[in-house]
Amino acid sequence: MNRSIAPDIKPIQTIHTGFVDAQQNIYRIHSEEGVFKLEINFPKAGFGFADNKFHALYALDLLMSGTAQKSAHTIADEIDLLGGFVFKNCDYYSSSIAIYGLNENLEAIVSLVKNAMDECVFDEKELEVFKSKKTSELRINLNKTSFLAGRSINHLLLGKQHPFSRSSDEEIIQSIQRKDLLDFKEKNLINPCFIYTGPTSYDIKQTLVNIGFELENISPINYQESISEPEETFEIIPKENSTQNAIRLGKILPDRKHKDYFVISLTYLILGGYFGSRLMKNIREDKGLTYGIHSSITPFRTFSLFKISSECNNQLTQEVKSEIEKEIIRLQTELVEENELQTAKNYLIGALLRSFDGAFNISERLKTNIDLGGEKDFYERYFEAINQISAEDIMNCANNFFDFKTFKYSIAGEV
Repeated sequence: MNRSIAPDIKPIQTIHTGFVDAQQNIYRIHSEEGVFKLEINFPKAGFGFADNKFHALYALDLLMSGTAQKSAHTIADEIDLLGGFVFKNCDYYSSSIAIYGLNENLEAIVSLVKNAMDECVFDEKELEVFKSKKTSELRINLNKTSFLAGRSINHLLLGKQHPFSRSSDEEIIQSIQRKDLLDFKEKNLINPCFIYTGPTSYDIKQTLVNIGFELENISPINYQESISEPEETFEIIPKENSTQNAIRLGKILPDRKHKDYFVISLTYLILGGYFGSRLMKNIREDKGLTYGIHSSITPFRTFSLFKISSECNNQLTQEVKSEIEKEIIRLQTELVEENELQTAKNYLIGALLRSFDGAFNISERLKTNIDLGGEKDFYERYFEAINQISAEDIMNCANNFFDFKTFKYSIAGEV
């Protein structure tokens, strides 16, 4: 082997997601890893559609905090002894309990988790400890310019009362009562669907029935969501004695079903979505104005949030903002060179492939796709579209969706 000669690059033409159709309310993903993952997903329990966002978030956090017979410590020890692990999560559209463990202990582990969920009493002492922890975290975060700027840009884009951008404060934390969490559990943690990752030879249906879950056909949920964008376009949050200013820019973009979503994804990547992006090369590497800067997209069912984030020296804030504008104008007026375009495509394709590397990753992507109401072939179409995007497509996209005058921004620090 001549190591001075690089190996041939072989383009990847297609992607196989491994997505499956539901059998009643169970999705089965095959894996022979010797361990299982069972995700219990509650589609009506996302904080975006709860009567109170914080009831949902706190209920999920405290869902394994103890029953009338067992403490949180006892429950955790029993699951540990069986080689299990539990991860709780409350997202915008759904809440979920992800259970991991050895295949031979599946029924025993899931039985313990179901009992802990069903019989959770949200003990007053546990709740008070949790409130104290959340209050301490909030006080620490309020001293961080990155936290202040991030909270502000969400307010500017969605308003202070939108579930995604609604902020916590000490009064809200202290107002949460045990009854609120019990009510949320009873009303919302119902009618789950299951994403099972493990050997297909295992009779997961019978196991779930034995444990006490109901198997039923999945009914489509009509999510009603709307946004009312505030008129304010910027906010300055003074923070004395801060060594760095935090900068956030953002705007609302189309959702994943929009015909231009795929080219938007590649355009934002070229701008600031990875380490070789234009913002990183210009503002970090060439000019040394910041240690890091990046752009991101957060997709929802009916819209997406695009943001650019950075921290810099107090005296360089306006220069960083000006350089961001220059890079956007470059995308609007100059065609991206073929080498840069192909590098970005390769990165995006590689990231997409990595996100499907292994059965557990496939289950994560499947859950996301279900939450966002995506079609089963979404990622295949995404993969195919990436390879077909041209430099002209990037320029048109930058002009149609990235007009700098339409961006909102927030700055936190000594300004």
